[in-house]
Amino acid sequence: MSVSSGDSDMDDPRSSLGPDLMDEDQSLIPSTQDVVHSMLKGIKDDKDKLLLTSNVFCLLQHVQSQVFKNEACINAIEAAMSEISRLEDKQEKDVSVPPQIPKEQAKKWVNLYYESYQFEGFRIPLEKSFLLSVPDLLEIRHVSLDATSRLVYYSVLLQGIMMDPDDTVQRGGIVRSLYRTTIGLIDSWLDQLKNTPEDVFAAFLMISMTLEGCDSELSWKIFGHACSIAKALGYFSLDGDPKGPDGHTCPAQESFQHRSEVERNRMRFEFWHLLRTDCLFRLAFGKPALLPEGSWAVNLPDPSITGVDDASTHFIQIHFLASMRLTLVVLKYLDWVNGGSDQNAATYDSWLEDLIAEVEAILSDWNVEELMSNTKESINTWFFADILFTSYRIIIVLSQAKKCNRDSYHLPRHTVDLARKSLKVFRSLMGSTVRSFWGVR
Repeated sequence: MSVSSGDSDMDDPRSSLGPDLMDEDQSLIPSTQDVVHSMLKGIKDDKDKLLLTSNVFCLLQHVQSQVFKNEACINAIEAAMSEISRLEDKQEKDVSVPPQIPKEQAKKWVNLYYESYQFEGFRIPLEKSFLLSVPDLLEIRHVSLDATSRLVYYSVLLQGIMMDPDDTVQRGGIVRSLYRTTIGLIDSWLDQLKNTPEDVFAAFLMISMTLEGCDSELSWKIFGHACSIAKALGYFSLDGDPKGPDGHTCPAQESFQHRSEVERNRMRFEFWHLLRTDCLFRLAFGKPALLPEGSWAVNLPDPSITGVDDASTHFIQIHFLASMRLTLVVLKYLDWVNGGSDQNAATYDSWLEDLIAEVEAILSDWNVEELMSNTKESINTWFFADILFTSYRIIIVLSQAKKCNRDSYHLPRHTVDLARKSLKVFRSLMGSTVRSFWGVR
């Protein structure tokens, strides 16, 4: 799939990273807004308010439904808010001395990461030998590592520790320490950002880490930087006309004309990850598109990246293809919503049913539930869980968007069933995972 390049607002997303959650003409049903405001009034701590506004109420404000008059719904939300506040208080009080990581242990985790990561997409733009030298470099007082290198290093340690089969290591404290250290580096890293492969890779890592840490606003800010850097590096025009508006070849585009097909495939893979993330922020957090139609011309990559169909990456390829099909469904929905279509209710609901059918077909085509239950590798199980949860979430959003459901005081039964099924699957996955970590506390 390729879309012609065109004018967009992507020239400098760094200058406009704080848009309103909704356009002024997208009015909320009064009951929804009243419930949100009344609940937030009960929260005294500004940090808790920001956390809830960013990660809970930004979602609820987009559900135009009378369900918010349902007392059970209100009670459930208030209970969740109370639990979040309690956990935040505990986290603030539970700040212990960070554990020291022996150099040999750190090197072991770096090696584990490289031994376990075989896929050619998202390759670290830093040499393994360099990352193995970082534990020694950190002990040399007159050596100062840049924030980008340290972010990548600590992220590799976090992933390596999760792969370590050694049960004697006390992971909890180390994971918390690495997470806090990494988050603490973000501001200095943002001050030093450059248009380099290392920085765009660090941005990919930090987008995920900050989302997992429930800081969606910081994640959104980093995503804007990632898009800006990727555009400067030529990611947006991999398969478009390499000439600029004046008819001359742009220097950045001319340079990547000589890249190998494997490297171009890797860049395509990373671009489509950006597009998927853009859809996530638009659908879940009400953000505007940073990759609008016409601003990029990038084909889908060969999912093997190298052209060699290695059995060890088979499930990663399925995850990529399925998640991209889901992304295209979400793009159709978001573009329809942003277009402000005035179709009648029956036509609108019928169109949404067609989108729901597309999502259900994706689950069926790859037998996602069966593959998830039969796979023996933990990482592959989580790949399929991601497809499953994403599909369920999209179906719930599309079902709730139907005009026939907006005026009901109750959610459609099948969406409730999907939500409960998601929770049961997630609980089962966590229960079967040795040394599973809930959050970063």
